[in-house]
Amino acid sequence: LVAIPFIHRKKQFKPIYQHRPNARVDISVETLCKNLNLGFSKVEVKDLYSFFNNNYFEHILIGGAGLLPDEFVLNHNIINAHPGYIPIVKGLDALKWAIYHGHPIGVTTHYIDNHADEGKLIDKKTVPVYFEDTFHSLAYRVYETEIEMLVDAIKLIENNQATFEPLKDDRYQANKRMPHRIEIIMMSRFEELRKKSPSKE
Repeated sequence: LVAIPFIHRKKQFKPIYQHRPNARVDISVETLCKNLNLGFSKVEVKDLYSFFNNNYFEHILIGGAGLLPDEFVLNHNIINAHPGYIPIVKGLDALKWAIYHGHPIGVTTHYIDNHADEGKLIDKKTVPVYFEDTFHSLAYRVYETEIEMLVDAIKLIENNQATFEPLKDDRYQANKRMPHRIEIIMMSRFEELRKKSPSKE
């Protein structure tokens, strides 16, 4: 397990509707790795390229990170799970923008490159919306799907089930954080979507 330093931003954006589950565990990363018999390294972002050149791994799974240095991503097989249906939904607040624009709600696993939410496709799936859903239950389903697909990504690659089709598509731009006024509209659109959706049963 490799961890890069957490960066505290001076101005933190606080959404009205939180869509990323807070699944904190009351244990340090170091202790968790020790309990699971995993190696653990803290590496500065600027040192990632040299660290992974000196410590070879066939695949690297991202468990949360911002944009990474070009030299690093272009020279290693780095797999990301994005909570949006790429290329239609790229960038931040993917679930919210998908609801707002009426795009497919889904998750994409891909090899990253030096452009946000592009690279090469491994797999993508739509995530269902049910009549019984709340916004938060849907958000949690998307989050669980990300984890499942990230875990399954290497198996798909090894079984030659990944197409690796390029995800670059200039018709779609990466989204920024959703402003509060748009969040309110998004939530009313979620309610419309939910009411038109089938029951889980």
